[in-house]
Amino acid sequence: MAPVQLDYSNLLLSVVVLAVSCFVIVRSFRSSGRKDGSRVLPPSPPALPIIGNLHQLGRSHHYRTLLELARRHGPLFLLHLGSVPTLVVSSASMAEEVLKAQDHVFCGRPQQHTARGLLYGCRDVAFSAYGERWRQLRRIAVVHLLSAKRVDSFRVLREEAVASFVDRVRAAASAHVDDGGGKRRRGVNVSELFISLTYTVISKAAFGSKLGGMEPGAIRKMMMETSQLLETIAVSDVFPCLRWVDWATGLDARTKRTARKLDAVLEVALQEHEKSSGRGDDADDLLDDLLSAVEQGGVGLNPDRTDVKGLVVVSQRVLLSLSYTFY
Repeated sequence: MAPVQLDYSNLLLSVVVLAVSCFVIVRSFRSSGRKDGSRVLPPSPPALPIIGNLHQLGRSHHYRTLLELARRHGPLFLLHLGSVPTLVVSSASMAEEVLKAQDHVFCGRPQQHTARGLLYGCRDVAFSAYGERWRQLRRIAVVHLLSAKRVDSFRVLREEAVASFVDRVRAAASAHVDDGGGKRRRGVNVSELFISLTYTVISKAAFGSKLGGMEPGAIRKMMMETSQLLETIAVSDVFPCLRWVDWATGLDARTKRTARKLDAVLEVALQEHEKSSGRGDDADDLLDDLLSAVEQGGVGLNPDRTDVKGLVVVSQRVLLSLSYTFY
């Protein structure tokens, strides 16, 4: 039998024709889709496969990069951060359009991997899907957490905490250490003391003194761990197909461990507040208000213990933000 002779030039030509045809078909399909009003997308810088526009953000000063991209592509443009399409708004008029005129379209929020683990499957008001349930949870949060009366009620607590903070700074600054060459003043880690002050205020505002004998220091540590995890962007948040990386790096285990500790603290706090309900043992705190709202009803939904726990965690995040405003 004679050997088969391959015509490599014809084979190469066929491959090129097939590749060009596929490119034209895909390009025409995308173009036809964009003609539909529902598929028109904002301008976007060229993206790479898989990583999208991540390489264009750089390692630092992201705001400068976004400013430069806005100058090129306009006040509204699209970035692909891995698998996540991200709309960048960089003008007041566009911000008003997105946040006010079209807020019902943009009211969704991506559910971070760590938030799902710490916030009971994102049942809280910060990450919950938009709908009637979210609107009612938001109403509870606004009335019992963000009202001017509620914020002002913590004034004495803040003043006492700041006075204690000043005393601790003064005591630390006046202390001396002997390093072998004579006594000298010891440096003061103001950042560490300020963090302690902030979480002390948050703990007392959320739980009061009804903590069932739990150590305040342990609670502050748990709250700090929770905040750090909620600020963490997991690999799977950007690349869902790399979900296993979160397990390999230990992020999953850390999130589950912190979630168990957080739930245990919240459960003890709930039980202690339920025991002291109506006895007037202590001034009302956030948890007292939330439990009262659940008991009285009339909020349009029947929040359970999980909803209350989620609202407490969100309240801690809000109080943390407010703390930097007041101090």
